[in-house]
Amino acid sequence: MMLRLSHGTSIVFIDGQPLIFSSGSQSLLGMNQIAGYVGCRLEEGIPFAQLAQEVLERGFAEPRAMLRAVLANWSLRGLVNACDPPPSSPPWSVQRIAIGGVRFALRHHDRVLAARVAPLFTHLEAGGEAAAITYDLWQDDGMACLSRDGEPASVMQVAQAAPVIKARIADDILKSPVWLLALHAGCLHRNGKALLILGEPGAGKTTLTSWLTGQGFVYGGDDITVAGDDGRVTGLPFLPSVKSGAWKLLAPVYEDLARLPVHVRPDRRRVRFPTPREMAGGAPARIGWIVKLRRSRSGPARLEEMPSAVALKHLLAEATSRSRGMARPSLDVMIAAAAAARCCELHYTRLDDASRLLKLMCDDEPA
Repeated sequence: MMLRLSHGTSIVFIDGQPLIFSSGSQSLLGMNQIAGYVGCRLEEGIPFAQLAQEVLERGFAEPRAMLRAVLANWSLRGLVNACDPPPSSPPWSVQRIAIGGVRFALRHHDRVLAARVAPLFTHLEAGGEAAAITYDLWQDDGMACLSRDGEPASVMQVAQAAPVIKARIADDILKSPVWLLALHAGCLHRNGKALLILGEPGAGKTTLTSWLTGQGFVYGGDDITVAGDDGRVTGLPFLPSVKSGAWKLLAPVYEDLARLPVHVRPDRRRVRFPTPREMAGGAPARIGWIVKLRRSRSGPARLEEMPSAVALKHLLAEATSRSRGMARPSLDVMIAAAAAARCCELHYTRLDDASRLLKLMCDDEPA
């Protein structure tokens, strides 16, 4: 596998300290001396095996594991690519999937990688129209390589491949003109309407969303929800990304959770991807409820009414529009959608208490 720094990336020295400069992100990444050596060798392009041998000769024991970790980190930041094109031989398998109004082909060139990655997208498989975007996935020198439409490939640890593909597909969907806005929110369905769950990182969106699927709610998505021109929403139905800290909590909901493969996200979080009991069919739904999560260490669960203006502020805080800017018509659509929804803050400690309150709210019973 031939490796090279990405276009617009270079090694610079400041007071003798090597740094990687990325013109795309206008950022500098500090390095130690051995990493500086690796970066300099990557400027010209070098095979992985040769780079590992040179690092070994400079006194670094077992360099391959270190290099795989470093190269994956740099590549997922857009700093390093594999120069090799996707394999020319027919792929071992091809998945044709549809999600978020976009069609993809996932070409698996390695049986081991396919066994880890393909199950995450089986529920999205669809025939019919040709794929708009093709991803090729293969393995070389112990690393997974991922190319989009034949572009220079990113390299990553094998355990990172599935989360990275999921993130790349989500990014492609967010760039699609089909949607008015993409919202950072979990999405569940109840009584024909959508429940949007908002929360800061660590607030428990995925954990609560997953728990509610065991309480009669229909799963739409745990992280990204897209809104159309009419204000109706659709969750992106990727399998929920359950972090290791929630595996024991969610064992009653996902009976096979402990047997699923462990994947590693780019942020190094260990996750599993279980399949919810019931998944929404993809039809857009009117927003019925917007709930902002507030985890607490103790005390009873409670719902506090939230003004629609505050709910809209939370909803749009991390929203992405197809034009990468919020136009007034888009804002008006979301103002109307939020005004028609019931908006609350959920303060909770225990999942069962939180789900009881949300079921009462969504079934229009007094809490």
